[in-house]
Amino acid sequence: MANGNTHICAGCAVGLVVACLDKDETSNPAFNPLVTGGTGALFGKLPDLLEPAIHSHHRQFFHSWLVFGAVGYGFKKIYEWKPDDPIEVFLREVALMAAGGYMSHLFLDSLTPRSLPLLGKF
Repeated sequence: MANGNTHICAGCAVGLVVACLDKDETSNPAFNPLVTGGTGALFGKLPDLLEPAIHSHHRQFFHSWLVFGAVGYGFKKIYEWKPDDPIEVFLREVALMAAGGYMSHLFLDSLTPRSLPLLGKF
């Protein structure tokens, strides 16, 4: 079962992988492992910051399949976005790492016996 440290490490790894794989000829931003890993780690822990694990049924809206699908759709749309401005390129990369980190948390939680609720309470 994934704990806080596992979510942080998985988010960090996803942030690094997304940054490494999201390169093309037109964008050449600097690869900074602190930014990429840190963004993934922060967003890999975010669901538990929004809904702390103070009891066994803490998984609600921000731990739901609905949010997983919405973040996944957002990831796809951000990935397809091809900005020209260097600031927009940076924001796109941060958004991809953040979405990947968040989704890593939900994916790991989905593998537990309790899994994720479909909608959860808001």
